[in-house]
Amino acid sequence: MAERHAHDHDSAEGLIPLEEARERILSRIEPLRPLQLPLTDAYGCVAAENIFSAVDLPEFASSAMDGFALRASDVAAASSNDPTELKVVGHAMIGQRPEATVGMGEAVAIATGAPIPAGADAVVPIENAEPRDDDLVRVFDPVEEGRHIRPRGEDVRAGEILVPIGKRLSAGELGLLANAGVPHPMVHPRPRIVVLSTGDELVPPTDTPTFGQVRDSNAYTVFAALREAGAIPVLAGIVRDDPESLKEAVFNYEIQADGFVSSGGVSVGERDVVKAAFFRRGDIDFYRVAMQPGMPQGFGFIEGKPFFGLPGNPVSVFVSFEMFVRPAILKMMGRAQLGRPEVTATLTGEISGPKDKSVLARVEVTRGPDGWTAAPTGGRGSNLIATVARANGLALIAPGVERAGPGERVRVRLFRSSED
Repeated sequence: MAERHAHDHDSAEGLIPLEEARERILSRIEPLRPLQLPLTDAYGCVAAENIFSAVDLPEFASSAMDGFALRASDVAAASSNDPTELKVVGHAMIGQRPEATVGMGEAVAIATGAPIPAGADAVVPIENAEPRDDDLVRVFDPVEEGRHIRPRGEDVRAGEILVPIGKRLSAGELGLLANAGVPHPMVHPRPRIVVLSTGDELVPPTDTPTFGQVRDSNAYTVFAALREAGAIPVLAGIVRDDPESLKEAVFNYEIQADGFVSSGGVSVGERDVVKAAFFRRGDIDFYRVAMQPGMPQGFGFIEGKPFFGLPGNPVSVFVSFEMFVRPAILKMMGRAQLGRPEVTATLTGEISGPKDKSVLARVEVTRGPDGWTAAPTGGRGSNLIATVARANGLALIAPGVERAGPGERVRVRLFRSSED
């Protein structure tokens, strides 16, 4: 009988460096095919082309004040002692054409936001004028040409770019596109990602587990992480440790999915259902990555849709999503910036891990008068999901460093703001 050797889980022998594994995955991801979407659906999406304005914004000159539209030259000599009298020939109201044009010695009463009548080149505020009952108005101060007028095209000129290619559409962009009459911009859509959890031991969070069973937390971790990244998650439920059941679940969702994320079943045991279902087909590659937590990973394509096979432990799922799935989702959406913001922080506690692996430790980062500090949120065990809930960043300890102690400076990738 052949001798079996125990695997050293802290050893990095034969493992793929973290950045190399990340590059392998991202190099195979392409942005989703652009679509014209309604503005409400385009929120959070990335412009797939330069979006130009067909009109000037604003589309007409309007008044910035309640007052009187007039010719500046008519009131050049006006003063409080010798006011200039003008004939009021009509009104200009919001949303309507002005009732009259402005000739020499004339004025039009105008509301804020109303179109400037033809012939006028300035507006005198109501407080600097005195209307009379005989259709006359007295103006007590001169006003320069263009004063209190919002010119046509002041914001955007026809032919200018409203939103450049690659920019994410948020509140300002949606308002601008609506104002310019672009109700269906061409964008990279948000991917619809199907989420599967594998394991005979899993039960839904609504059930009370019997001895040996655990509630499925991974699906909800992934669901929230996908939503936060901008994707549309679809929970496909729990799949038992049966390869045919997993294949059936995947292909039932294949038409509506842009991608898949599963948790569990990618390690080295005989119950690793993802390997059993897809390894022989050559659809999915299985990696052992030099990282802790999250060593076993699966990635490939099923019917042209990316499939991410994550480990089963809750913390490994979260960290693996951050390192591999999230940047891939952003790339599918056409985003240029795929990383998280990073800071350099001073540790307040100790972080340790396998010397030859990249260690990603959960920390709570705060900013004080002396800069950023990072406090470990608990043990390094990959089953300790509360350490993620208490954290807002992942401290990155590079291979070759076995321990980082209090006072040492570390690089921290922030996954939420300290205020959240």
